[in-house]
Amino acid sequence: MAKNPTGSGNDRLPHPFSDLLAAAAVPPQAEFLVHSVKVVCGRQTQTNCCCTAGARPGVYATEVNIQNITGQPAQVAKFFVPLINAGAVIGREPKFADPAKISQRTGELITLPPLAATMDDCCHIAELLLGGPPSGESALTIGYLTIGSFFELAVSAVYTATPLSGDGISIDVEYILPRRLGRGPGQG
Repeated sequence: MAKNPTGSGNDRLPHPFSDLLAAAAVPPQAEFLVHSVKVVCGRQTQTNCCCTAGARPGVYATEVNIQNITGQPAQVAKFFVPLINAGAVIGREPKFADPAKISQRTGELITLPPLAATMDDCCHIAELLLGGPPSGESALTIGYLTIGSFFELAVSAVYTATPLSGDGISIDVEYILPRRLGRGPGQG
């Protein structure tokens, strides 16, 4: 597990980050920063149901960009929590998606060199969920990509949507601010 350099005894990060960062070096006086990014991917077709799960009919894509904005290598832990997976609604109230049960399959730890950047897109998320590269067009998948690090990161999401008719396209870019995640009781 990641160790608190101040020796306060509050050295545990909430699972699943504790498992992903078990061997990570913790910088002095580090705060654990988390970015939670909404992800919408795939095709939502017309339905005769009284409720359209997650999104109106259309084709959706999300690309999440992550840049290490420090002068040293940054370990970055990521996991995806699906609410709708390939059209199946798994996180509608009163049910929920539990990251402690999902993160072993959808989690990964990477190291970004100083000022380096990477991206996660719908293809990568489908690969995490399915255990292999997707083939063909996928049904609607909606969830959260949760990104955590002891280092400052710049995180943005690019959302595109197209109506099923193919007429027009919508694109939006959002910058995702970090939140501090406490390491234990009393660690805000």
